[in-house]
Amino acid sequence: MISTTQRNRQTVAQALIAMDESWIALFSDIGLNDLSYSDLLTHMWLRRGHPLNKTDLYSFMPGISRRTAVKYVQHLIDQGLLTESEAEHDKRVRQIALTAPLTERLERFYDETIGHFSL
Repeated sequence: MISTTQRNRQTVAQALIAMDESWIALFSDIGLNDLSYSDLLTHMWLRRGHPLNKTDLYSFMPGISRRTAVKYVQHLIDQGLLTESEAEHDKRVRQIALTAPLTERLERFYDETIGHFSL
């Protein structure tokens, strides 16, 4: 007989796999199937409404090198999924924001993911 604790652990493990599969299903068509994008965009979504400096984004992807993180952020900007603008206080500082379509897709992912974690 499996204990409640063990059953809960198994449920969480299955939910994590399902969450990753949901990410891939919702984002692979735009080339974002690497889960490092999930880390980046989730951190950005949690801070939406606050200015995010481009150089601060790289730490949101701890599983990859800074060099790769720079490429990933630039890729999203080049695709038009993130916007880039000058900071008002310093024209050398680049600020990055999620676009509305990307925000909507992220929120669909979060809505879908909630169901995976019902214990």
